[in-house]
Amino acid sequence: MNPLVIAAGWLVLGLVASAVLRRRTARLVAIVPLVGAGLTFLAARSSTAAVPLGGLSAITGVDRAGQGVLIAAALSMVLVILLQPSIDPAMGRSIGVVGAAATVAMSSSNPLVTGLVLTAAVATLVLRWIAQSPGRVTLAAGRVAGTGTAAIVAASPLLPLTGFTTGDRPVVVAVLLAAGVAALLAVYPLGGWAAGLIRTLRPMEIAPWMILLVPVVLIIAERIPGGVLGTGTPVFEHVLLVVGLGSAVWGGIWAVRGPEAMRYGRVFMADIALCVAAVEGASVSPAMTGALVVVMTHLALAPILLRSRDSGLVWPRRVAWALLSGVPPSPAFWGRLLLLEALAAGNVGSTIVAVIAIGAIFVAAVLACAPRPRPVKTPALPERRARPRPVKRPAWPERLSDLAAWLLVALGIAIGLAPQSLTEFVFGH
Repeated sequence: MNPLVIAAGWLVLGLVASAVLRRRTARLVAIVPLVGAGLTFLAARSSTAAVPLGGLSAITGVDRAGQGVLIAAALSMVLVILLQPSIDPAMGRSIGVVGAAATVAMSSSNPLVTGLVLTAAVATLVLRWIAQSPGRVTLAAGRVAGTGTAAIVAASPLLPLTGFTTGDRPVVVAVLLAAGVAALLAVYPLGGWAAGLIRTLRPMEIAPWMILLVPVVLIIAERIPGGVLGTGTPVFEHVLLVVGLGSAVWGGIWAVRGPEAMRYGRVFMADIALCVAAVEGASVSPAMTGALVVVMTHLALAPILLRSRDSGLVWPRRVAWALLSGVPPSPAFWGRLLLLEALAAGNVGSTIVAVIAIGAIFVAAVLACAPRPRPVKTPALPERRARPRPVKRPAWPERLSDLAAWLLVALGIAIGLAPQSLTEFVFGH
């Protein structure tokens, strides 16, 4: 199946859902990523090769790892929607555009096509964020993330580097691509916009970026250096190694010190930064496998942890944080261990910095597992008016949410028990 057909399914369903659905039927937005996952699965099982189309000749099809990432991210997005207390049906437009852009970007080997579709996805998300909370934070998100996609587009006229594998041109391309990757993945010093969004917006508003866009950009970034940048490859790798490790430590520290509502977002950013540092800066065999284990762990647990702590799911949240803590045999332990092994193959300094970041993430997860202090009871004053009777709501939605959350926890435990087997099954890696 041609990737453009899958992208069209995402886009059309997203636009239709945002135009047709209302508040009472808003959860049907989950059909958009569900159909996207189904179409990608059919493409994975189809023996028909993708056919290049005219000016989009760089679209050659999605490989096994890309198919696994797209399907896992789409299914995670479905569960994020279903477990949220409330959904805005207009989210369907953002989810559809981002899903379509992720599919085309994963199937394209042309940086111009990749940069343009990522620009469309970022522009759609930023317009949504500005509409929800106009201010400096959302404008900064548009400015920095937009600069990242613009850097990728700016590098496209300089590629391929046929006949220019040495000199200044490969270095310029490497710097542009590194800046684009760092901005889109919210790696410091270009990652402040994501931290501001986590503090300002509801988790559901940021979920399309976290769930659908970040894993795709991480996979695309892993494929950039080999045979593309020439002598610019060390520049690309060293820049992302340094900023990735620095961002991982910074995110881990602020996950411990920052507000509780921002803790999961900070841990997510720290883990992604650690993946960037290991995959791009320490290109040895365990790095990509460890990054895929970390990504799969977050995709499994994000539907639980993106839900507010006051919205229930107390015990599933605690178990999910335990699985993210890095205590063996949690899936996060195996993923970070493989990343640490890849970094240790480079130099001791990278290993020490990575251990500090992992330690900070562990402390943040332990703090998140800790129960809240009980409020002190004070004698109630006599009431002059009778309280209105509480409205009884059906219990089955909460029970379904609990069941879905525990199934996701079971999936996280399964990932921890057989990480490499599951990554090979899902991603073929």
